[in-house]
Amino acid sequence: MDEEKKQRLEATGFKVGSVAEFLDLTLEEQSLVENVIIRHGKPIGICDCKGKGKESCMGNGWIRDGEGYQKCPYFIEYEL
Repeated sequence: MDEEKKQRLEATGFKVGSVAEFLDLTLEEQSLVENVIIRHGKPIGICDCKGKGKESCMGNGWIRDGEGYQKCPYFIEYEL
């Protein structure tokens, strides 16, 4: 959002902030929300591999090795 629009909204009484601020999320809850993997419009799991070295899936739940694709070791699938 550009600064002009933000100022207009605040001038009319709106509060402008992040989703985490609105929902009053802790840092742990916020990191879970940011790491949810969605396929075909449905959440399928959480992958916490960002910043964990070269064996990371880049947030899609799969890593590529010499034999093809394997599940990321940091991926936790939702049980439905």
